[in-house]
Amino acid sequence: RLGEIRRETGAPGVMAAVAVDGTVLFAGGVGWAELENQVPAAGVTVHNIGPVSKAMTTVAVMQLAEQSRLRLDDRLEQYIPSLPAGVEDVTLRHVLTHTSGLRLSDGREKIGSFDELVGAIPRSPNAPLLFSPGSFWAYSSHGFNLLQKVIESVSGVGFEDYLQLNVWGPAGMGRTSLDIASRIVPRRGSGYKPGKGGTHINSPSLDLTFRYAADGMLSTVQDLVRLGVAINANVLMSPGSVATMHRPQLEEIRLFTGDGPTLEGPTGQAIGWLMNKDGIGRSYFYQTGMINGVSAVLINYPAEHLVIALIANLLPFDAHKAGQSIAGMYP
Repeated sequence: RLGEIRRETGAPGVMAAVAVDGTVLFAGGVGWAELENQVPAAGVTVHNIGPVSKAMTTVAVMQLAEQSRLRLDDRLEQYIPSLPAGVEDVTLRHVLTHTSGLRLSDGREKIGSFDELVGAIPRSPNAPLLFSPGSFWAYSSHGFNLLQKVIESVSGVGFEDYLQLNVWGPAGMGRTSLDIASRIVPRRGSGYKPGKGGTHINSPSLDLTFRYAADGMLSTVQDLVRLGVAINANVLMSPGSVATMHRPQLEEIRLFTGDGPTLEGPTGQAIGWLMNKDGIGRSYFYQTGMINGVSAVLINYPAEHLVIALIANLLPFDAHKAGQSIAGMYP
C-alpha cells in the first residue's frame, strides 16, 4: 500500500507504522528519505512532524492536570501574566480545543524569545482575539505554543526535559526530540516541494524556536505509534485522564471565518485531538498537518487498539487520507 501511495502522490518517500493490540506490526518506508544521497525511507527515519507535535503537548498538560498542578479551566493568564488585555477569559481548555480565539500563527518568520511570542498577540483593545473564547472554532498553533510556558512554569523544568522524562521515555520514543536547528540528528530525512517536470526541490528550512509545542518536534512513525500504544495502555496517565482527554468537547464545530461563522462537520474536537469516524463507522482520534516539506498524521482507534502513523516528505500531501487508507486494511 505504501508503494501505491507513493506512486499516486509523487512523494519522494512515504513511511508508516501500524500497531495492533499494543504490538507494532509494521514500521517501514518506501522511496527516499533524502534524495541527494539516495537515503532510503524507513520506519526509523526522523522528520519534523509539524502539528502532530500537539499530541505530546496535550499529554503533558493532561499529566499535570491529573496531578492537580493545574486545571483545564484555569485561565491562561494565570501562567502567563504578560498576556495583553482582552485575553483574560481564555482558558487552557479553550487553547486545547482551538476555541480560544487566538490566531492561527504568530505571523512572524522567526521568534527570538518567549516575550516575542506573547507580543505577537495583537494589542489593539478590540482585536486581540478573533472571537469571544468558546464561541467558535479556529485552529490555532499560536495558542498551543503558549502551552510550552505553562508546562515549564508548572513543572519547574524545561519543556524538552519534561517531555523526555514523562512522555518520550516512558513511551519508548527513543528518536523523538525538539527540532533544534543546530543539532546533528542521525537518520534525519529532508522535506521537498514539487519542482518542474516531475522533479522535486528542497523545502526551505525553518527556525522553530519557541514553536516547539505546536509544530516543532522530530519523530519517526515507529515512535509515533508507540505514543498511541502508551496512551491506550494507560502508561502515560490514568484511565480517567485518558477518558477526559478523549471526551468530545463540542457538540458541533462552529468554524470561524473572516466572513462569519459556518458549520463544519463531521469532525469533532476532544482535548487536544480531532475526532472523526471512518467509512465503516469506527471512531478515531487524530493529529495531522504539514510543515517544511513534510506531512504527517497520527491516528488512534482506542476501541480497536489500532494505531497508525504516516509521514511523507512532500507538500502538498494529504497524510490524513493516506493514513485512513491504511486503517481500511485493518477492519
